[in-house]
Amino acid sequence: MDRTKAREHAFTIIFQYKFRPDDIDEILGDFFDEYDAGRQKEYIETTVRGTIENLSAIDSKITEYSKGWSVDRIDAVSLAALRLGAYEILFNKDIPDPVAVNEAVNLTGKFAGPETVDFVNGILGNIM
Repeated sequence: MDRTKAREHAFTIIFQYKFRPDDIDEILGDFFDEYDAGRQKEYIETTVRGTIENLSAIDSKITEYSKGWSVDRIDAVSLAALRLGAYEILFNKDIPDPVAVNEAVNLTGKFAGPETVDFVNGILGNIM
């Protein structure tokens, strides 16, 4: 599994977390039971847990740069991409900021559609 695929898996877990916030250990356990993450296991787990541990700061930055949109108004797919991208920009210094933005934008386009790409790109660009 390459890093792009691992990032996609982290994104889907972060997406699931929005609907099951008390079950992150179960969500991660189920994921690792189903998928062999290989060398990317640490990245996935660190990224998901890091995003959740820093959710207040991440959501604050998203709200700050979304022109007044609260995270409750942002669709779940775009929010998961924003949270992932913001985590990588703010807390994971191993990932270059432009890569974090590009990957989050690509995930948005793939799962939410092209109409939300500019929104996610703009917010993450401002956070960067």
